[in-house]
Amino acid sequence: MNLKILTELDRILKQNPSLKNNKHTLCQVINGVFDIQLTTIDNSSVYALAEQIDNECLNQYFSKVWQPETKKYKYSGLAIIDEVNNMNPSNVIDIGCGYNEFKGKINNLVGIDPYNDKADIKSTILDYETDIEYDVAICLGSINFGSSDKILSELSAVVNLLRYNGLIYFRVNPGLSHKLHESKWINFYDWDSGFISNAAIYLGCELLTLRQDDNRLYFVLRKLS
Repeated sequence: MNLKILTELDRILKQNPSLKNNKHTLCQVINGVFDIQLTTIDNSSVYALAEQIDNECLNQYFSKVWQPETKKYKYSGLAIIDEVNNMNPSNVIDIGCGYNEFKGKINNLVGIDPYNDKADIKSTILDYETDIEYDVAICLGSINFGSSDKILSELSAVVNLLRYNGLIYFRVNPGLSHKLHESKWINFYDWDSGFISNAAIYLGCELLTLRQDDNRLYFVLRKLS
């Protein structure tokens, strides 16, 4: 749950409770406050509405505004291409692939992303279904939004896609906001080394590498079972 959005939405409804009875006007107010483009409100309960707004903020930002900066990262940038290819993997999945930059550069790769049309498959990690067991998963900044239980659910979904001894490459944000104003309402999860090491144990994985990578954290997990 995005608490920034929930708090602001609660403030709006506290000032004008009658908006609950007029979905069209409420929709327009929401669009004005959060700078999004909802056409309908799915559910006017404050928690469901906050979730809808959060999803639309993420969709609008990552489909229309955000641009990758892959080259600036020492460990989780272009270096991953050779590192993964040297393992000669049969199947690789790039989760939250954005513009699918590694397509054609990393062998046997499929990119999934819920927002970007360049993805091979438009899907969230929680909705993605396949019978393939992947040798490698790449998650560069894609598991970074929502509460700890959502983060852990998404991490579990990634691990479940891997074969035994499969590797997962992560770049994560330690809670730093993006500079662009369109990211104002996005809540970036505040990853830290303690959570990473404990999450590895929770997931039944071995933490192989953990490093600072510019202003992000880079780490690699191996699936143990």
